[in-house]
Amino acid sequence: MKALLYQGDKKLSLTQIPEPEGEFIVRVKACTICGTDLKTYLHGHPNFKPPCILGHEFIGSVEKAPAGCGYFKGDCVVVAPYGECNKCENCLHGSKELCNNKRRISSGAFCELVSIPEDFIEDGVIKLASADEVFTLTEPLACVLTAMEKMNLSENSNVLIAGGGPMGVLFALSLSARNISVTLSEPIKDRREMAENLGLKTISPEDAKAKDYDNIVVAVNVPELAELYINEIADGGTVHLFAGLPAQTKLSIDASSIHYRGVTIVGSSGFHLSAFHEAYEIISNNKEHFRRLITHRFGIDEAIKAFETLAAGLAFKVCIMP
Repeated sequence: MKALLYQGDKKLSLTQIPEPEGEFIVRVKACTICGTDLKTYLHGHPNFKPPCILGHEFIGSVEKAPAGCGYFKGDCVVVAPYGECNKCENCLHGSKELCNNKRRISSGAFCELVSIPEDFIEDGVIKLASADEVFTLTEPLACVLTAMEKMNLSENSNVLIAGGGPMGVLFALSLSARNISVTLSEPIKDRREMAENLGLKTISPEDAKAKDYDNIVVAVNVPELAELYINEIADGGTVHLFAGLPAQTKLSIDASSIHYRGVTIVGSSGFHLSAFHEAYEIISNNKEHFRRLITHRFGIDEAIKAFETLAAGLAFKVCIMP
């Protein structure tokens, strides 16, 4: 089958590889580029050693299915790239997104076919009415929902999202869909205008006053911003470190913010399957609200152009079609 192989920093090659084995096979119809894909393409990543296939935000159609599973060839589906085991200590203690024994699909989805473990069909695959690209946002929205669980949100919350990249914008769209007041802080004017065109309120970072917000999401990997917001957020506020900071990063904070002002610091990475299913339901009920986040589309033979478009800050979500 045709597959896009990550071969090292800024090196992608379209090549033929053997089709995956298994009883449940999905033909990929569309897959969006996530922040981790972009980071890996630009600088490498310890979890993705070349050569490998990136991509995990995808929809497709069933190519092959075991008898009695409820799916048939041609069914359109969205698939979680992984799911918790429900047996390890982290799962049993309620931190399923941190599962130590995740069930996973056969590879990344920048390719034609992926294999789904049979014990993953029931809770990791969702049938769609059609191959609608908006459902490629199911996995990233699940990550946002998992992050939101860690926050102290209410109908009266005033939230600041620091960072106007794709995930920051998705976070803001998710909050606005719940009628929660949200402001997106972004230094680049063009990106602010792009977000404003989606109906979002934006602000320059120098104009953002942390004390005006009870929840702040740090959606950009700038440690100094995390330190600033922890020290200056409103009393009793919550700062969520949503973007991955560089390894070995140490933050300098005023302990009195935690002890005397009741500031909470949380973080999250990834998602759990109940959030994945919730994300599907949310998108199903508000497709056009979320569809606006997908701004560019490329064939898999234009993959380098797709990655470079995202790297240049010219897009929010970029969709690749095999």
